[in-house]
Amino acid sequence: MPSTRSLPWAKVIFGIAVVALLLASVLARSGFRCPATACGAGCPPSRAALSMPHPFVADPATGALLVDLDDDASPEDREAVARELAGAIAPFAWSSGLGEMLSDEAELFRVRAPESEVSDVLARLGRNELVEGIEVERTWSLPETELGFVPSSQPPAATDGERRFTPDDPYYRFQWHLDQIGMPEAWARARGAGVVVAVIDTGVAYRDGDRFLRAPDLARTRFVEGWDFVDDDAQPDDEHGHGTHVAGTIAQSTHNALGVAGVAPEAAIMPLRVLDRNGAGGWGAIAASIRWAADHGANVINMSLGGGMRSRTVERAIEYAHEKGVVVVAAAGNASRSTVEYPARHDHVIAVGAVRFDRTLSFYSSYGRGLDVVAPGGDTRVDQNGDGMPDGVLQNTLVGRDPRRFDYVAYQGTSMAAPHVAGVAALIVGAGVTDPDAVERVLTSTAVDLGDRTRYAAGLVQANAALARASQESGAARGALAALLGLGVLVGLRRRGKLGVGLAGATMLAVVVAGGLGALPWHLVPGLGGLESLLAGGGPGAAAHIGGRWTALFAMSALVPLAAVALMLHFRKMQPLLVGLCLGTAAFLLVEALAPTTAVALLPGWLVGPWLVLNAGVALWLGRQVARQSR
Repeated sequence: MPSTRSLPWAKVIFGIAVVALLLASVLARSGFRCPATACGAGCPPSRAALSMPHPFVADPATGALLVDLDDDASPEDREAVARELAGAIAPFAWSSGLGEMLSDEAELFRVRAPESEVSDVLARLGRNELVEGIEVERTWSLPETELGFVPSSQPPAATDGERRFTPDDPYYRFQWHLDQIGMPEAWARARGAGVVVAVIDTGVAYRDGDRFLRAPDLARTRFVEGWDFVDDDAQPDDEHGHGTHVAGTIAQSTHNALGVAGVAPEAAIMPLRVLDRNGAGGWGAIAASIRWAADHGANVINMSLGGGMRSRTVERAIEYAHEKGVVVVAAAGNASRSTVEYPARHDHVIAVGAVRFDRTLSFYSSYGRGLDVVAPGGDTRVDQNGDGMPDGVLQNTLVGRDPRRFDYVAYQGTSMAAPHVAGVAALIVGAGVTDPDAVERVLTSTAVDLGDRTRYAAGLVQANAALARASQESGAARGALAALLGLGVLVGLRRRGKLGVGLAGATMLAVVVAGGLGALPWHLVPGLGGLESLLAGGGPGAAAHIGGRWTALFAMSALVPLAAVALMLHFRKMQPLLVGLCLGTAAFLLVEALAPTTAVALLPGWLVGPWLVLNAGVALWLGRQVARQSR
């Protein structure tokens, strides 16, 4: 009878592998980057950049203070801070408590104290342990240039081939910026179905009602509930035009024989108004909107706004959204200097600069430390592509800030570049890669290198290449590991005479479950559409992407194979399938721990890696036990 003892060297190798995977998962979850990839944000500015003086201009103050309490503050805590505030404002009378509440969940308040007492309030509340942060509120705004025109053209013939899709929108021929990032090829793969993008801006012309009309070319665009943080109501209507333009670049109604196209036309827009009709808004409204978006189901946030000063309140809101698995994209700024503006400069934000048709940096674009990628932002001074129109970014929006008049208008700015990236991020999320850091890695690793890392960072975003990376590479890696695990476990059992299932069949099933189908070029199969991402994502990844927060947690665990074994172990013909399911799940979870692609809700970030490795071990052990029991 063959010995059942494991070889000593096998135990040593297994122990080393477990330790290596744990270390790798910690590094991956902590945002570790190789030195070679950090240059995009950290290289010193060029001599030309250093020779361009740009005096610093402070962002305008609103006359208020932002007081941010601990998120778990009790009513008693609020009262205690309010008493401290009243004491700081004395001898002036104060009966307003903590002032205006901007976010109940975030415990964020706006206080308008007498000017002479501001320094006392900052000092006293800054020392209070119940106060996470306090700062003078300032405004950020929209530094864009616009040029309005109505193009005149015949609709191009729509094509829907195996590798390229051209929409029938008549003015698409003037959207050079969509071709520049590879959208015709990307549309043949995916169009953002099931993803929600929050547009934090001047609002969006999303409805007919009162004195507002829905933008004609947003008629088929899907919208979800939003909020107006300027007027504090549930109607975030656009009174400026900027937010509608941005929303159009992300998810304009496409292939509807009208107007223009958008990057992710099947994504839903969440309109959040934080800027007034003049294009300015306070830090408090911006911070509250970021948290609101994260709490109401947004997958991606776009902020085409900013200023030169850092807000700790906004920064904490961004950290909150990142922890909840939201991808945050922001415009780098139009200051034409080697300093990226805020909020793009904050950690956990994908900062986007702007290029022209010829892929050179637009004259207005900010660049340098903190920049992540570039995207088309336009230059309305020139017509480099010779189409008879200035090279702006074309979308359907308000004319003259009149919410009842619309036209096809070309804007230029990093405000226009950012929504291209937000749209591509939506496509990546729709393909099953939902972890914000993983989305950023896909974007930067597939961008076209334009040479100067100071000015272009990782390079020009490419939608088709990003989708290919998102849907194929993770699946191939999982499938390869599943094959190795399956062969290792099953061959070992066969050598000891304990294997009771077919070697080839169980291994192949493990590869399929883990996501090995992602190695195949599914985009070449006509009509698959969004199914490609499910085929490439593997069983657990597909379940995590489709389901809600609890479903995602269960899918990223050994619970599914455990339940399947409990229900079907006594069916002998099902045992090869069970072995494949267990080993495939183990492979999926191990690769996910090493290179995370899916946000795992309900778990703090530091615990995700160990959780995945632990459950992978359980699934691996379970598969081995089933294979032995099958004799």
